[in-house]
Amino acid sequence: MNKLPETFPVLSTEHLTLEPVSMSMLEDIFFIFNDPSVVRFYHVHPMANRGKAMERIQQYQRIFRDKTGIRWAIIPKGTHHVAGTIGINSMDSSNKCSVSYDLSNNWWKRGYMEEAMAAVLAYAFGVLDINRVQAEVMKDNTDSCELLEQLGFVKEGLLREWQYWDGRYDDIYMYGLLQREYKAQGHTDLV
Repeated sequence: MNKLPETFPVLSTEHLTLEPVSMSMLEDIFFIFNDPSVVRFYHVHPMANRGKAMERIQQYQRIFRDKTGIRWAIIPKGTHHVAGTIGINSMDSSNKCSVSYDLSNNWWKRGYMEEAMAAVLAYAFGVLDINRVQAEVMKDNTDSCELLEQLGFVKEGLLREWQYWDGRYDDIYMYGLLQREYKAQGHTDLV
């Protein structure tokens, strides 16, 4: 049974609005995914042109339409800029999903991704009643590992040579957070 709503949910935090990614955001999406420092842990090359950004936006819209996931644009309040994106992916009948995220380096080290993740976790566990949220992180992506651990995710193991891309195999850490663990952390902000 799919739990995603018919209407795209807009989430609001103290400093951010999480809203649907739209074609009006094309320049910002291109800027984010054209930056090698942003995509280096993503297993994609920097976007070569705006047509690729358009395809990415269409992909985000399609996963919500197909009810297989949801991808939000991260908009700092008081701006009209997309700082990054964050999403719930691979929802399945086992009542679990994965999360993924990206942030333009112009917005790094401001606490925005932690704030966006907190809102998405509250939505996943509170509204969607998901039992398990997981994330796969490349072994060398220490900033992402630290973020997940700050949010209470458990590093469950190393998937050795789990992904092959660009002529090499990469080790991936699997992180997981269960709804009961999330609630035990004292979260009462279940959207």
